[in-house]
Amino acid sequence: MLPTGAMARAAAGDTSNTETVTEPGRIAGLLNASVFPPLLVSVVLPGVRSSYTSALLKVDSHGRKILMDALSPDEGHARVDPGTLMHVHGKLRGVQLDFATRVIDINGERRLPAYIARMPRVVRYHQRRKHFRLSGGQVRDDTAIELGSAQGGMQGQVVDLSAGGLRAVFPRDPGLFRGYVMIGCRFFLSGEQHIDCHLECVRLRSNPRTGQLEASTRFVFEDPQDRGRLEHGLQSLQRRQLRGQFPG
Repeated sequence: MLPTGAMARAAAGDTSNTETVTEPGRIAGLLNASVFPPLLVSVVLPGVRSSYTSALLKVDSHGRKILMDALSPDEGHARVDPGTLMHVHGKLRGVQLDFATRVIDINGERRLPAYIARMPRVVRYHQRRKHFRLSGGQVRDDTAIELGSAQGGMQGQVVDLSAGGLRAVFPRDPGLFRGYVMIGCRFFLSGEQHIDCHLECVRLRSNPRTGQLEASTRFVFEDPQDRGRLEHGLQSLQRRQLRGQFPG
């Protein structure tokens, strides 16, 4: 039986969007987004009641290291040595981001000291979306969506996507409405022949000038293996994007 609306009901019953991120590529992506402009963070040291201010300056995804500004005020910096554990709290685009890291070394510049620390293995991300979303030129180049036979097999250009759903632009409106489930769609992702899915319409926006339709949809899978293939493909796509940001 097709689980129409199942995702929507599950989302409605989920009172917390906090996610524990452990995949190294996703962690690097979140932290890299915190560098430009530098993200001001609050740092708590074990056994110290006060919190201190710092900033994330650089992310080295290959070396599994990060560079953080010295703690302010100076009282905090005086408490830091190689091996010090730091609990870091900040907001990325208004969304809470928490992780712990351990100092490897202290930069030797006396006027502008900084800490070389380990890339965190776990990040707690209180994101507004349940799923991390990918967008950009590589997504548009490496993906495509083909609707089911009821929509004439119309193909669309994917604008962004996540494990939860995708947003795509179609040349015309095939008669969709909010809550409608498109049966027998095919999602094409680089590295996978195709992924069978159904798409539940969440938001629709038409362009009166061009006649194009922008549709935000949720994935609905009948076969769990198709969801697994999607998640594997998304991880590969994100790693390729990160390699583009960190040339060797």
